Amino acid sequence: MRKLKILSVDDSKSIHAFLEECLVPVTDHIVHVYNGQEAVDKIKENPTAFDIIFLDWEMPIKDGPATFQEFKDMGLKTPVIMLTSKNSPSDIIQMIEAGVSEYMMKPFTADITLEKIRQVLGE
Repeated sequence: MRKLKILSVDDSKSIHAFLEECLVPVTDHIVHVYNGQEAVDKIKENPTAFDIIFLDWEMPIKDGPATFQEFKDMGLKTPVIMLTSKNSPSDIIQMIEAGVSEYMMKPFTADITLEKIRQVLGE
């Protein structure tokens, strides 16, 4: 698998740190932001800068669903993996129907993370 450029959007520093550990085999370039507005700003700077976006649901300033909607409104084609502790079927269906590429539950493992990436990229 090629080295990926990843945007990690989460308000938890510990999630960023663990995700970074999980992604060592597939990336040496992770950009960390801590709310949806920061993510939107990064994408506006360069819409093709990332291969995958990991997006939390519950964050201050702009939550995951609002951030994802803004990505769609901008025409972003980058795959988005929701990474969240929200696990009700209605939440999952809401975001899959909205167009996220995958849905990943916290807590997660490196194996799950890498498998979700393979699924999203078709590798």
